[in-house]
Amino acid sequence: MPGGDRKMIFLEKPQNWQCSFDGSEVIESGSCLNFFWMLPIDGEIEHWGQTYSFTENVAVKAAVVGDSSAFTVDINVSADATVPCARCLSVAPLEIIRNFRYFYRPLAVAASFEDVEDEDLVLVQSLDEEIDISDQVWESLIISLPEKVLCSAECRGICPFCGRVRNKDDCGCSGEAIDPRFEILADRKQEDRDNVPGKGGNQSGNSKK
Repeated sequence: MPGGDRKMIFLEKPQNWQCSFDGSEVIESGSCLNFFWMLPIDGEIEHWGQTYSFTENVAVKAAVVGDSSAFTVDINVSADATVPCARCLSVAPLEIIRNFRYFYRPLAVAASFEDVEDEDLVLVQSLDEEIDISDQVWESLIISLPEKVLCSAECRGICPFCGRVRNKDDCGCSGEAIDPRFEILADRKQEDRDNVPGKGGNQSGNSKK
């Protein structure tokens, strides 16, 4: 495959992602402020042993409220992707819409907030300056990737005998799997029955004349 045809694989947040807001503006407003960003991502993310392909921007909404001691940030992440179906491996569409909440605290007062889970707590030098939440947006996107995606709830998967996709046509396979080890034993038993002295029968069960 030519190098130009290969998509970029993102192992970490894209370098051009930035979701910044002015913390001092939030503090001065004394109310909830809403922010919106469209983040470019044209490539693939490998997670759960699968490859998620993105071609459209990731839409991010953030509602920020708080004062100089603490911010509560509610993040909404929306994105469209494709991923191989877990049953038939055909391309399946994936729509991601998830909400997350993070708490931002200045380092000076972080120790006084023991009620917040560590994974939801983000420490910053100060809240009255520019705050970039793109790391948390990337984390939210990765958490939103499902472990298993189906092209449809009725997907019949791949035939384990002939390898055909059952959604497209009926392969006609019986569906009864025979363990190769038992198949060999069955052949040996048949040979033993045929070679018993004085048996005098053939494979059809009729006696020899």
